[in-house]
Amino acid sequence: MPVYMLHGFRWPRDGFTGIRVYVVLHNLEEAAAEYIQQPLTTELLTESFHKTQTDLVSRLPQLRFIEQYDPYDETSNTVSQDHAYVASKVLTIPDGESDASGPGANIQDCVEQGSGLSQDEEAALEELRDRLAPGEKIGWFIVYNGDPDRWYPPSEDSEDEDAGGFYDEESYVDDNDNKSLPSEAATEPATPQSYTARLTRLWNRMSSS
Repeated sequence: MPVYMLHGFRWPRDGFTGIRVYVVLHNLEEAAAEYIQQPLTTELLTESFHKTQTDLVSRLPQLRFIEQYDPYDETSNTVSQDHAYVASKVLTIPDGESDASGPGANIQDCVEQGSGLSQDEEAALEELRDRLAPGEKIGWFIVYNGDPDRWYPPSEDSEDEDAGGFYDEESYVDDNDNKSLPSEAATEPATPQSYTARLTRLWNRMSSS
C-alpha cells in the first residue's frame, strides 16, 4: 500500500471551515466526510471545489485529497482522524519500493528543492489554505494509507445485494445534527453573500448541541 510524499496542508474535519461543515453546506449528501479519499467523495469534492474555489483550483492542476489510514491500528481514531490533507503535489511511493532511481530516491530532493510550484501556484495554495484551514502549516508531509479505496461489503438492506461499494462512514454532522439544521442549510443558493451567513448559523447550531 502506498506511502505518499505530499506538499500541501492539513484540512481539519472539525471547525468553522472544516470538512464536515463544508460537506453539509454544499449539500454533498453522498460524500463521506470522515474519509475524503474515498473515490466518490473525492469526485464530489473536486466538482464542488471547481464551483466554489474556481479562482484557485484552476491554478492548482495537481490538487488532490489524501487521507492517512492504517488498517492495523486499532486505536479509537483509526477510522477517522481529525484531519485529512489537501495536496498541491503528490509523490506516491509504492509498497516495497527499493529501486534507488525510483520515487523513494526523490524524497530528499523534494524537501531540498522546495515545493516546485510556480509563484502563482504557491499564492493559490496559500489562499486556499486560508479559506479552508487558517493557521495550518504548508509544507511536505509523509502520509501512509494502508487501504486508499476502503471497500466495504453491501448492507443487508442494500437495493443491490451484490453491488458492494466503498466505505462511507456516516459523517458526524449527518448522524448527529442534520435533523436539527435550519432549513436554509439545504435550500439557500451558495452565493457569496449567503455563504458566510449559512456558515455562521450552522456553526452556532453545531456548537450549542
